[in-house]
Amino acid sequence: MKINFSRKILPITLIPVLIISFFILQSKVQAYEMASTSYRIQESSVNVGGLDSETSTSYTLRETIGEAAVGTATSTSYKLQMGYQPMISGYISLSVSTSSVVLLPAISAISGGSATSSYSATVTTDNAGGYSLYVIASTNPALKSGTNSFTDYTPVVGGTPDFTWSVAADASEFGFTIEGTDIVQKFLDNGADECATSSSDTAEACWYGFSTSTESIASASLANAPAGTETTIKLKAESGSSKSQAAGAYQAVITNSAIAL
Repeated sequence: MKINFSRKILPITLIPVLIISFFILQSKVQAYEMASTSYRIQESSVNVGGLDSETSTSYTLRETIGEAAVGTATSTSYKLQMGYQPMISGYISLSVSTSSVVLLPAISAISGGSATSSYSATVTTDNAGGYSLYVIASTNPALKSGTNSFTDYTPVVGGTPDFTWSVAADASEFGFTIEGTDIVQKFLDNGADECATSSSDTAEACWYGFSTSTESIASASLANAPAGTETTIKLKAESGSSKSQAAGAYQAVITNSAIAL
């Protein structure tokens, strides 16, 4: 996911532009046959013998004896992998709502101001273990124009998002918050003044800064196919009223990634 932040009306205005890209980290994805509140059976087998796992210094063997109806069968409408040994395959997909957004309104290089925008990332998987969604910036700080930059948003308590966005008059910062049904605990709040606690998802709350370390923003422990789950990433940039922020075309490159658990 790329984020382009342009400050274009020279020399007094900045217009942020966000360009988005994404990729998927594919891991072992499996469904399951049977489940209750206390167990899941990945695969079952009706046979007369065999061991699930045999090993030596040179091999690992999984075997069944006397199992019927094994192998692969296909038609124009289905593919069936029969028997205990064929693993049930699955999938994960990640899509974003747009390839570019503009943060508005324009920010004055003289008197400062703020600009906002958002995009959404939707993860769909039939993996029984669910998924995780991440963001990461390509540079530190994320939003730059040559040697000039906006500082990555700095919360009051390190590692914990700020419930309310706050930038000092002599500073310029760029950050984000997350909204959705699967957002991680770090971006949940108590509905009043504190983040990384309780279970509320207050709108426009819990602001944090991008970094060059992968940040988990949403996660689920169950499959969500075919509908998928949408997570909204809200962006904000602000230049304080007494901050002298150089004009320029500011750009940040942010990558979203998803992995099946």
